[in-house]
Amino acid sequence: MKKASFPESILFSESITSHLAAECWFDDACILDMDYFVKTLAGIKAKGVRPDLIGSIIAHYASKWLPDLSGDHHPGADRGLTIFAESPESVTTLWMKKRFFVETLVGILPPEKDSVPCNFLLRLLRIANMVGVEPTYRAELEKRISWQLDQASLEELMIPSFSHTCGTLLDVELIIRLVGMFVNLDEVAKSGAALIKVAKLVDSYLAEASVDSNLNLSEFVALAGALPSHARATDDGLYRAIDTYL
Repeated sequence: MKKASFPESILFSESITSHLAAECWFDDACILDMDYFVKTLAGIKAKGVRPDLIGSIIAHYASKWLPDLSGDHHPGADRGLTIFAESPESVTTLWMKKRFFVETLVGILPPEKDSVPCNFLLRLLRIANMVGVEPTYRAELEKRISWQLDQASLEELMIPSFSHTCGTLLDVELIIRLVGMFVNLDEVAKSGAALIKVAKLVDSYLAEASVDSNLNLSEFVALAGALPSHARATDDGLYRAIDTYL
């Protein structure tokens, strides 16, 4: 299989869209081979391509393999080139393939902050938790998400709990960890505006999580108190969450 040929200026242009560059570099046949994709991506990285473009390429084609990563949850959405659809293999085999796929994706993500959208990372973490990836991969995703937590949407934070020992529908402990890591970032990396955004996000999440009667008080208090007092310009959102919980 051969990669598509196009002027290298496309890769370095500030005006070209990431989506177009991704479509130009790979043809649909070659991306069905994960090993080939990884090797070709390594070649692109070696050319000094911008990290955000590398991240866009990964997100674009990962969403073709696993449509749940696209964020398009509407019925009838394009199922793309998913290699997992309508497979005659057993559920266990497919599960293991998905786990390998997710772990491979985490391993090739560019290390730079903001090179991959936060919501894509959250969707990847949701699937990672579902298929039970190794703890090191999960920890890497959580760390990267914490760097960009102010960019997260409430919808993507609503990750269900896949643990048999967790009594709540949502993985509240995960959000507590993410917020804790965000708060512990260097002040240079964590702006005041970002802190305010995360505070609003936490209060909105608490209001949603509080609908679950299995949410215990210690979890509610831990998440509500995970942020410093100056993070909230107003406590209205927190009061609404408390009202919902009570």
